Amino acid sequence: MVKAIIIGIVITIVGLFALSVVDKVASGDALINGQPTTEVVDESKNKVSISGEINHPGSYYVSPDQTLAFLIDLAGDVTADADSSCYNPSILIGTRTSFYIPPVAASQGVCVDSEMAKTNINTADANDLEKVGFNSSQALNLVDYRESNGLFETIEDIVKVKGIGQATFEKVKNKISIS
Repeated sequence: MVKAIIIGIVITIVGLFALSVVDKVASGDALINGQPTTEVVDESKNKVSISGEINHPGSYYVSPDQTLAFLIDLAGDVTADADSSCYNPSILIGTRTSFYIPPVAASQGVCVDSEMAKTNINTADANDLEKVGFNSSQALNLVDYRESNGLFETIEDIVKVKGIGQATFEKVKNKISIS
């Protein structure tokens, strides 16, 4: 009888522990590098995603005072196809929550790649920005924003411009650069 009670208590404890882990994973609170975990995350770190031409895209916990180079190292470095004119490895993570590393070439099929001509969002005029895929008001707003706030530090910063959202970023992200 005592053995049955002890076994029942052990099974109950193990079951409660298992349910708490399942609850954390189901709520999305326990993901590190895109994988479920029971590891405790340091509250001083932000969850930042990195995608594109990166060896291990995903979300990583990093301090705001870390650089993009640190995040790239965590993600296994950029691929050989990464376009270095589109990101600045020395930029601080700060409050940013995502980074995209564009390719240098566009895939035209199974075996053919062609290098993409990119427009520098820090120097292009409104006409050149329209050719990339911005509408006329977005292009003017982008130039005005740049003149008022200084150069863009990342290509993702264009979403700070009035009238430019995530959908526009997705449309132009492989056609723009910062240098």
